[in-house]
Amino acid sequence: MEGLSGSDLSKYWESGFISPIDVFTSSETQRFRQEFESLEHHFGGQDRARSFTTDIHLIQRWAWDVATNPRILACVSGVLGDNVLLWSTNWFIKEPGDRKIVSFHQDASYWGLEPHEVITAWIALSDAPTESGPMVFIPGSHKGDLIDHEDTYAPNNLLTRGQVVKKDLSDKELIEAPLKAGQMSLHHVRTIHGSRANTSDDRRIGMVLRYCSARVKQTKGADTAVLVSGKDEYQHFELLNKPRNDLGETEMMAHKKAITQMGRLLMTN
Repeated sequence: MEGLSGSDLSKYWESGFISPIDVFTSSETQRFRQEFESLEHHFGGQDRARSFTTDIHLIQRWAWDVATNPRILACVSGVLGDNVLLWSTNWFIKEPGDRKIVSFHQDASYWGLEPHEVITAWIALSDAPTESGPMVFIPGSHKGDLIDHEDTYAPNNLLTRGQVVKKDLSDKELIEAPLKAGQMSLHHVRTIHGSRANTSDDRRIGMVLRYCSARVKQTKGADTAVLVSGKDEYQHFELLNKPRNDLGETEMMAHKKAITQMGRLLMTN
């Protein structure tokens, strides 16, 4: 499966991100969106479904297939190498006219993963034009040390702690990365990024897949992951299996354990 070109990889390492990358067809993307929104409906809407859609790959076979898709893994492996773990999946959803934002932050500041051989694939299941509040990056911000962050817990912030970099940012530094449904961006765990409010008339649905090399370990405590490529010679994570049944009893128990553990880790400094 064809991955990133040499030119693409050079851009990634220079900028700390690359976008857009064509991944899924229109029909594939539409099916994934329908599957996701059906699950939301099953649990009574977005707010009630949120705890179930985190790490959705553990309870929905279609989501596992997305996270292990060869087209995505070919690109991710080009950055991380052959031995790759899927650390987590999540969703960043903004309703039409929603004032929710994502403050500018670095993922590495609170994930606890070391070394920083970690990459996020942000997949658009709906069009993400400028008016929808697409991802915005600061090129080159992955280079050097981490910047201090402040936890704001702002109610309009989609981040767990409303964390924001303690740095004055100029609009001239920012690069917007609009996507069409079925495209994705990739960004480094230290790249500063965020997004503005959705002023469009459609939901902005982003499926977020977080991958790391098998060398990475969780510094905050015990953690789980899925081996998606190559071998896990380090055994730093408890490895979880593909769901045999959608929303099955065994799958739901494993999922609850994983997201409870994840919640504790993300709230720990």
